[in-house]
Amino acid sequence: MIKKQIGENAGIIWRALNEKHEMGILELIEVTHLKKNEILFALGWLSKENKVYFFENEKEYRICLIEN
Repeated sequence: MIKKQIGENAGIIWRALNEKHEMGILELIEVTHLKKNEILFALGWLSKENKVYFFENEKEYRICLIEN
């Protein structure tokens, strides 16, 4: 996967989280129609850019946007 595609996928995930506020990986797969690996790469990108944070909720990791 090329860097440009990871960035584009990060945008897709950012928009999905902006609408729903928090999601788990399985929800992101369902909503974005991206593959798990694509989501994980893009979440790494968003995390490095300090755009998302992760927390555990009832045996599942959840992802939220960091509001600036």
